[in-house]
This record gives sequence, structure tokens and C-alpha cells, in this order.
Amino acid sequence: MNKQILILLCALFAIGASVVAQSQDSISVEKRWGTVFTQNGKVLKPRQLLEITHKSPEAYQSMLQAKKNYDAGAVIGFIGGFMVGWPCGTALAGGDPEWAMAGIGAGLIAISIPFSTAYVKHTKRAVAIYNGTLINETKEVAQINFGATSAGIGVKVTF
Repeated sequence: MNKQILILLCALFAIGASVVAQSQDSISVEKRWGTVFTQNGKVLKPRQLLEITHKSPEAYQSMLQAKKNYDAGAVIGFIGGFMVGWPCGTALAGGDPEWAMAGIGAGLIAISIPFSTAYVKHTKRAVAIYNGTLINETKEVAQINFGATSAGIGVKVTF
């Protein structure tokens, strides 16, 4: 029996004297059809990213800029898409489409692309800063201490 306890204590000691635990989960960046930001397997929208990064002033400022780019790109892209879609729908319905409107819409869609690129760039920066603050500020270290107590040999875990 004492041999089993000794083996167990040696195994626990071999695992390590300290274990790192993170109290909050970090945000990950994934490439799918575009760039997707996730936390705990859940895809985050720009507004959610803004709320999450609010804890870190530098990350929040970068995310504010990213959100502005996202909003501007979305509005311009939506208008451009409408201006391309309307003449296409008219043509499919057998009417006389205004192709000049479709050309202007295509131009607006092209203008929205740099806004989307800037959104991804600023959001990646905000996520990197946020994840860095998680590692530096919210990291807790669990320490495992072995030793003799009044009742015999003991294991003490402190956070």
C-alpha cells in the first residue's frame, strides 16, 4: 500500500510543480470563406468583438476602428449590390435594364473591398492585444506542494 502511495506521489511530482489555468478563453482567428473570429467555438460578430475587447483599452481602440471600417464597407457594399442586382433582375424579367447603374454598383462594390480588408487587419490586431492581456493579466498559477503534515504526507494545491 505504501508503495502505491509513493508511486502516486512521484507521478504527481513528475507532472509538474505548477499548472497554468486561464480564467477566460481567448479569441481565435480562422480562415473559412473569409476570416472568422471565434471564442469557445462560437462565431463572433463585430459588435460582440467590440464588447469583449472593452476590457483592454488598446484592443478596444483598434476594434473601434475595425467596426467603423466594417460598417462603412457594409453600407457601400449593400448599395453597390442593390445597384447591380436591380438591372440584372430587370433583364431576367424581360425589361430594359440600366447597365450604367450596374456599372456604378460594381464600382461601389470594388470601393467596399478595402474597407473589408482594413476591418480584418484592425480586428486581428485587437484580438492579438486582447489575447495578450489574457495571458499577462488573468493567468492564474496553481501550485502543487508536497510535504509532511501532522497527519503524514500531504499534497497542497493553491491558486
